[in-house]
Amino acid sequence: MATQTHSKAPREALRGIEPCFIERGQGCRLWDVDGNEYLDLRCSLGPITLGYRHPAVEDAVREQLAKGTVFSYPAWLEVEVAERLVELIPCAESVRFLRTGGEAMTACMKLARAYTGRDRILKCGYHGWITTMGTPGTPEVLKSVHTELPWGDPAPYEAILKEDGANVAAITVAYSYSAGEQAREFLQALRDLADRYDTLLVFDEIVTGFRLANGGAQERFGVVPDLATFSKGMANGWPVAAYLGRKEIMETVRTAVVSSTFGGEATGLAAARACLDVYRKEDVIGHLETRGRQFVDGCNTLFERHGAPARLVGLPMCPQTVWRESPQAKPGELSLRFDAETLRRGVITYGVNYINYSHTEADIAEILARFDDALAAMAQAGLFS
Repeated sequence: MATQTHSKAPREALRGIEPCFIERGQGCRLWDVDGNEYLDLRCSLGPITLGYRHPAVEDAVREQLAKGTVFSYPAWLEVEVAERLVELIPCAESVRFLRTGGEAMTACMKLARAYTGRDRILKCGYHGWITTMGTPGTPEVLKSVHTELPWGDPAPYEAILKEDGANVAAITVAYSYSAGEQAREFLQALRDLADRYDTLLVFDEIVTGFRLANGGAQERFGVVPDLATFSKGMANGWPVAAYLGRKEIMETVRTAVVSSTFGGEATGLAAARACLDVYRKEDVIGHLETRGRQFVDGCNTLFERHGAPARLVGLPMCPQTVWRESPQAKPGELSLRFDAETLRRGVITYGVNYINYSHTEADIAEILARFDDALAAMAQAGLFS
């Protein structure tokens, strides 16, 4: 069976329940190839921030298609999108484009190494499959210069920097969905350590950009990195990514070659320009927070009412569902059963729930009503007691 990414592949345990292929999307709803309609909280793993087929983005892409997609020299769109990113993102002094977030993070690691003359990366969180160094297929020589460290505690970072700081090019960090506002203290601690040991701080803002704030976690928490990556919500589902940051670091790209034929592909940039203009003119983030708060409060009330050992944690724009063990089932089993029950009722859920700009108060209320029914079925099956 064909599927374009491991993360989106239908799960064997949900065969016959989970849709295998999607036909179309509109707003916050999807239709599969069998004609089933779903309210979507997965939002294509995060990039759909405005809603499927947002008219401003669709119009911009159609207009660009009539002009062309890739050219022999850069499109002026690169300048227009870069100017908007510099305006919105605190660390952005210089911007370059690639096609995916994983590529952009890899580019940041290369620039950090070129700028500092060091090899080692202290890595916190998932930065795309390219940098999954602990998995099969990765040479030991690469594993030796990437150290994965946990979220939330700066002590192991400081211990390594004290011992081997002269070899550390950068600390790279992706926001933990469950952290909420407590992320501020940890991110500031990493900023202080990077300054103290003269290394670089890189934020993976692939998800957090244009979701926690227009300028991502760095704007939300007031901690400015040296380099950062943005993608997903930057173009509402069109493939484009940006790596950006301090100008003197970005200038090293002239000698440390980062190049891609499709990095400046024009339809993605046209979508990004349109999307960024929506963010500049409308309170998208405020809407995500308001509807997200409605969703979080409603879910947690339902979990308590049905005796479900679960809770939504983190910020309301992308809250994470955390299941605890019950006397009858382990967390993973409860999560899978909940996914099955919600899919049967026409809601696509995910470990992280992505609210988008097209979710209305009525949509969230409809989702909660279906969750209520799903949890009642689980309680009746004796899964919570």
